[in-house]
Amino acid sequence: MMKGSCPCGGVTVTVARRPDYLNSCNCSLCFRLGTLTGYFNPSEVTIAGTTRSFVRTDIDPVCLAVPFCPGCGATVGWTAVGEPEDPPRMGVNMRLFGPDALIGIPVRFPDGAGWSESSPRPARRHEEVPFAHDAPF
Repeated sequence: MMKGSCPCGGVTVTVARRPDYLNSCNCSLCFRLGTLTGYFNPSEVTIAGTTRSFVRTDIDPVCLAVPFCPGCGATVGWTAVGEPEDPPRMGVNMRLFGPDALIGIPVRFPDGAGWSESSPRPARRHEEVPFAHDAPF
């Protein structure tokens, strides 16, 4: 089990396990939010504290809500809106957890900015690397 929090401590996130990998995506949303995302079944995630949500409406159909701490503005992750994913999943901003908890988890670099709905997954911008304290991302 891993437990993280936003900088002001108003929101905590508990996940049942370490994620299989982390995404450092360059899509317009992830790049602007500065997240490093781990993926989980929503049943594996507990979010405590008050959050507000930004619903991403620049994509049709609307598919993501981004919960954040109203106290400090830290992004908690993303949740699906509308059609549920199969299998169900959500993204968690793993930067809310201490770097020691992330050591060794593979980091992937999908080209979210260049991705189109016609391809099943975004191409990779770089080779996968393990998370480390001196990671340049």
